[in-house]
Amino acid sequence: MSQAMYFDFAHLFDAEEYLYFMADSLREENTEAQTDFLERHLALKPGMKIVDLGCGHGRHSIALAKRGYECVGIDLVEGFLEVARKDAEAAGVNPTFVRGDIGTFGSEYTFDRAICLFDAFGFFDDAHAINSLICIHRALAEDGLFVLDLRTREWMTRIPQVSVLDKGNGDMMIDRHHFDIATGRFVDRRTYVRDGKQREVMFSVRLYAFTEIRLILQSVGFEVMAAFGGYDDSPISALKSRTVILAKRSKPAAANA
Repeated sequence: MSQAMYFDFAHLFDAEEYLYFMADSLREENTEAQTDFLERHLALKPGMKIVDLGCGHGRHSIALAKRGYECVGIDLVEGFLEVARKDAEAAGVNPTFVRGDIGTFGSEYTFDRAICLFDAFGFFDDAHAINSLICIHRALAEDGLFVLDLRTREWMTRIPQVSVLDKGNGDMMIDRHHFDIATGRFVDRRTYVRDGKQREVMFSVRLYAFTEIRLILQSVGFEVMAAFGGYDDSPISALKSRTVILAKRSKPAAANA
């Protein structure tokens, strides 16, 4: 399979369908605890400007805005952004949500902090990933901090090859996946079954070993300050599903020169 995979995100991530199937798992996510982690490790101060890359339906941008930070969320899926804007209005906050590609985004603002959370990174090829990090580096103030949240490669290569999310009413989301060692990509054939209708999508996500992504971050001009196995401050581990990296914009990179 070619490493350079591009998707129609509006087709792949139909916002209403995705949020319907993920509703239970999203309820289980402790957004407030995750936001506590971000406040602590990003050393946030009131009024700081934060860019949330691949913001999805905006739950972290909204949580941060409620705590007094100025947030801009960027995502490719307009359907997610529409949900984010409605939820922000309901919460009485006004983060800015913009449709855009994290591999090409530019901003008139300089941001104090940047976040890219929960599988927003790695859908496209390695050039896109590197360009994304270059864009983030350019957008950050000197010594600005960045949190990058990835799936742990060693964890993902051991999960069952078929998983079923059953809504209990006949609606199901079925994933058939494998790890392609030649490309370093986790390839997923997903079937949605809803109201008696079936929809198929296929996508893949690049999985990075920690040493690999650390080297890439360093090559772009980031200093990796810490890495965690989740939002509970646990150390990185093959037994943890997430790798959460804290990096600092430490110097101009050759790619930015």
